[in-house]
Amino acid sequence: MKQKKYIIYRISAGLVTGIFSGLIICLYRFLMSLCDNTLNHTILPSLHSGGFLYPAAWGAGLLLLSRFVYWSICLEPKAEGGGVSHSIEEAQGVTDARWWSVLLVKLTSAPLCILAGFSLGKTGSAVEIGTMSGKGIFRSIQVFRQSHLSPTEYYCAGAGAGLSALFCAPVSGLMFTLEKFPRRRAISILTIAVGSVSAFLVSHLIFGTAPILNIIIPIQQYYYYPALALMGILLGVTGKYYAFSLKRYAKLLSKYNKRSNGLLWSILFLLTGVVCYFFPAITGSGNNMLALLRTPTTAYTTLVLLLFGKYLFSMISSGSGLPGGTIFPLLTVGACIGQLYGLALYSLFPGIGFSPACFLLGGMSGFFTSALGAPLTGVFLICEFTCCYGNLLPLFSVCLFSHLTAQLINHKTLA
Repeated sequence: MKQKKYIIYRISAGLVTGIFSGLIICLYRFLMSLCDNTLNHTILPSLHSGGFLYPAAWGAGLLLLSRFVYWSICLEPKAEGGGVSHSIEEAQGVTDARWWSVLLVKLTSAPLCILAGFSLGKTGSAVEIGTMSGKGIFRSIQVFRQSHLSPTEYYCAGAGAGLSALFCAPVSGLMFTLEKFPRRRAISILTIAVGSVSAFLVSHLIFGTAPILNIIIPIQQYYYYPALALMGILLGVTGKYYAFSLKRYAKLLSKYNKRSNGLLWSILFLLTGVVCYFFPAITGSGNNMLALLRTPTTAYTTLVLLLFGKYLFSMISSGSGLPGGTIFPLLTVGACIGQLYGLALYSLFPGIGFSPACFLLGGMSGFFTSALGAPLTGVFLICEFTCCYGNLLPLFSVCLFSHLTAQLINHKTLA
């Protein structure tokens, strides 16, 4: 009887946390899309259409944005950075941030960083928003009565719900939480699963579900698998280097930022304005760059420039500690590596009929696996990006070899 009661408690906790997190993430998705569309459809076209006036006005606007973001982070330092590390620390009981304060800063500052054009993603912030939403539910329950479940269970359910609602990816939300968050006996998979599914349903009802990338890997063409396995080894090495270099950049920039009292962020915001003017393809989380990668006529030199440009700009953006995720820019870098790898195979073996676009998906999943140490999330996330579980076996082949290679290198992951 007692066990049945705990099952009801866990289902109820997952349901309430998932619905609340899903609603908050839907607001977050709306604000991020609004800022992203404003940048791409209003600001970037205007920079080249009004002489010197528009760039000067945009520079002044960037300075104002930099001060607002800096003051917001001064009020709530736990909202700094991507958010996955902070979410894990909350689940472990290492930190105890004000949940409402983190939510408020993330919902305002993260979209403004996207509006400025920084190479930042949405995923890490969504995980943190979900975790803080779960914390808010737990604290609200404690006001009226003692909770029958541990706070960690609410935090983990919220984290999975955050990722699930952001991409309409319930399986990825569950897998990410199981792979990255602390494993304790008090945590039930049932609570996390119910939270992820209920958040997915909320997001689906508001935004609907559509594939982010409409690509299907030909599962019956077996000559793809050795090529995918070899690419997995390549991604295992490059993904680990990406994680290592991002940690080094973050450590270096954090020292300067503490001494400069926000001056570094003002300089970076102005630098982003220069990037928006001359290299708009590498701005934002990566949607512009993915659109170029999908273009069949994109040349090798263009892809190489996009790869190094996105890499360097992501290092500066994510390493500075600005409120925004690191995962989607990381996926974009992996997609570019996959596209280059596919074009190289197509040039070397033109008679076989390799499609470079198929390696784009493998690049994303394998790079994610190596950099974050979450192979199952890497597989299911890209499957849910494409709304096609037919890609499961090819992506699993890439992630398996990528994860094994990364384990042999034995270097720390991003979170």
